[in-house]
Amino acid sequence: MRLTPAKPTYSAVSHDTLVLVDFPTHACTALWPALKSELKQSKTPKLLGGSVVWMTRDEFHETMEFSLIYQIKLQGDCRIDAPSDHQDAPGTPLGWVFMVNEHIQPFVYVDCDRLVQMLHGDLRNKPTAERKRILSRAISRIVVLEMTHILTQTPLHAAAGLQKAHVTPYDLLAYHTE
Repeated sequence: MRLTPAKPTYSAVSHDTLVLVDFPTHACTALWPALKSELKQSKTPKLLGGSVVWMTRDEFHETMEFSLIYQIKLQGDCRIDAPSDHQDAPGTPLGWVFMVNEHIQPFVYVDCDRLVQMLHGDLRNKPTAERKRILSRAISRIVVLEMTHILTQTPLHAAAGLQKAHVTPYDLLAYHTE
């Protein structure tokens, strides 16, 4: 007889908050281990407070219960194997949230294609694992900015740091944050 360990069950009793990450393609899903690590180390858990569970849409089951659920939707194909030589499209957002009836909704959107274009120089000639780490760090920093909009319910940006409206690759990849 072989015993199989039970999968953990999550309920509102043991966990306050779920952050559900939705990957549009297999290439994006391959980022999950590095992205999960970066998200856990980011300022997002502190912003959310309480107990936070990070999970992909594929891991989520309808019987799970949480007090709060936030969703991160990556858009594009997150391909890091061949960064493009296309010019960066200034003025288009890397991440965003939606406001409905003066309320910012609990959904964060990240444009991975735009992000890969912006980080082209930082991704070029790096091993695959390093490119995943770089892209995951940048995504996690965008998530912090957008989650701050959700939690503060303000669309305003700061004049400096990660909360400013237009960030640079350095802002997204620096080892320290403000």
